[in-house]
Amino acid sequence: MMGGLLEALLVARANKLFDKSKLFKTKSAPMDPKTKKPLELRKWTLAAYIDVGHELNWISNSAKDVAVIVRDYRNYIHPEKERSHGMTLSSNDAALFWDVTKNLSRELLAMKGEV
Repeated sequence: MMGGLLEALLVARANKLFDKSKLFKTKSAPMDPKTKKPLELRKWTLAAYIDVGHELNWISNSAKDVAVIVRDYRNYIHPEKERSHGMTLSSNDAALFWDVTKNLSRELLAMKGEV
């Protein structure tokens, strides 16, 4: 759920922009391999939102690095992925990620960077 919260906050920041063209002009904007044009926002992944959010100064370098880790770990909610990767997440792991997610959320809600 923490990855979902992070994605929701990034999507909200993107939707709050008056001029959304700024999103599509970033170097990090995901491109359609066929048309070589930026993908529609509804097709963006959390990875793209993290990269673009960082490029627009919504989150710092360290916040971006940590957001990538939260993104990577969010799929361990699926028992088969957890099993196949030999990963076991404990309540201490969840507490650690929750603290990180709260700090990422505060940074995104601070409304620095492009608006």
